[in-house]
Amino acid sequence: MILAAGFGTRLHPITLTLPKPLVPVRNKPLIAYAVENYLRAGVDEIVVNLHHLPDLIERYLTDTFDCTFHFSREEKILGTGGALKRARHLLTEEFFLVNGDTIQSPPFDAMRRARGDAVATLSLRHPPPHDKFTPVSLENGRVTFGTGDLMFSGAHAIGPEIFDYLPENEDQFSIVDSVYKHVAVAGVIDDGPWFDIGTPQRYLEANGGTTIGARSVVEGTLHNTAVWDDCRIGRGVVLTDCIVAHGVELVGDMQLSRSMICNGAEGLVIARF
Repeated sequence: MILAAGFGTRLHPITLTLPKPLVPVRNKPLIAYAVENYLRAGVDEIVVNLHHLPDLIERYLTDTFDCTFHFSREEKILGTGGALKRARHLLTEEFFLVNGDTIQSPPFDAMRRARGDAVATLSLRHPPPHDKFTPVSLENGRVTFGTGDLMFSGAHAIGPEIFDYLPENEDQFSIVDSVYKHVAVAGVIDDGPWFDIGTPQRYLEANGGTTIGARSVVEGTLHNTAVWDDCRIGRGVVLTDCIVAHGVELVGDMQLSRSMICNGAEGLVIARF
């Protein structure tokens, strides 16, 4: 299962008209990284929960990948636990769960082996420097929340018995707070490449430098800037640490830095960060 229902609020305004899972990182939609990881692991059936602009995500996935998708549309965002509860009828055996806004290559085989009699195995890592995450620790193969020098990096291997522990009278809840903090949970440490695309700055770090999307024409100067598809960056335009959304045209003498640039209902929108 891939969690893909969020609004991508911290990437507004570009995510007002493009759901965060379709935001391109290195010219590839973000959700494609999660799908490709699953396909490499031999998974051929994927559940995706949807809420914000669901049709765009569903169309992209079904048109792009040779895989069976089940889409769980949520009228309101249900949280990780609520999303699982709603898709329970599709998750009858051991399954994996990942965040659709994170780029990583989870050690799926190791996570499955480590689970044993625990309800789930979580992927853990040492946090990136200068960033804040909820601390966790791993002792004797078991995860403890609230203390330690590790963080949960967003991938789960979960047994079907998880559904015995979900709150009966709640539909909207966090699986960490409602379940994992009260049952045995295993952990596997993996410090491989990992990017959380939660903010514009983290997006640019994951993008890894200047990229230019399909059919875009750049005549100006770019520094550590992501230009998406069908854009035109004219002469005299200098962009530094910027994100330029699909279809934007910039002309004339212009210097912008640390900005998200997209087309809005009333014309060009520039949001600094």
